[in-house]
Parts: sequence; structure tokens; C-alpha cells
Amino acid sequence: MARCSRWERLYQHALQSGNREKALEFKEKLVECIVYSLWSLVRDKELKLAEELVKYGLEVADKYEIPELKFHIGLIQEEIARIREIYKRLGRGEKV
Repeated sequence: MARCSRWERLYQHALQSGNREKALEFKEKLVECIVYSLWSLVRDKELKLAEELVKYGLEVADKYEIPELKFHIGLIQEEIARIREIYKRLGRGEKV
């Protein structure tokens, strides 16, 4: 996703150049960007956009082996499912 791809590029470059300190810094920024962006989208009930970012986040978590990102995404997925269930019971649509 475009909003966090900058941090992914910086992280990837730091890994390739062997700069562990910068790699850790950019990895933290990448995780923060994805998680905070997801919570913001969920808070605003932008569930379709959130699910797109979830896919990107899971790809990043698998690609760079970041279990903490998977953990946070799991919590967010539970919240998305909870909101969808509420909408379903109320017979309401959602933002697209």
C-alpha cells in the first residue's frame, strides 16, 4: 500500500546494505505505519480499504518474518469481523 511503502523501501535498503540499526528503525516505522493506518481505517468504518491494507500487511509480515505485525493484524481482523457482524444484524451497509 502506497502510504507505508516508503518505510518498506527504506527497510529493504537498510537490510541490503547491512545497516542493522537503521533496519530496526525502519522496521518499527513500517509496522507502526501499517498498524496505525489500519486502526484509523477501522475507526472510520472504511472496512474495504482496511482489508486491502490487511492483505499488504500480511504480505509484509510474511516477506520479512515480522510476527508482531501478524499479531496486530489478527486483532484488527477480529475487529473488522465484529463490525461486519453488527452491520449484518442491523441490516446496514458500510462505507466503501
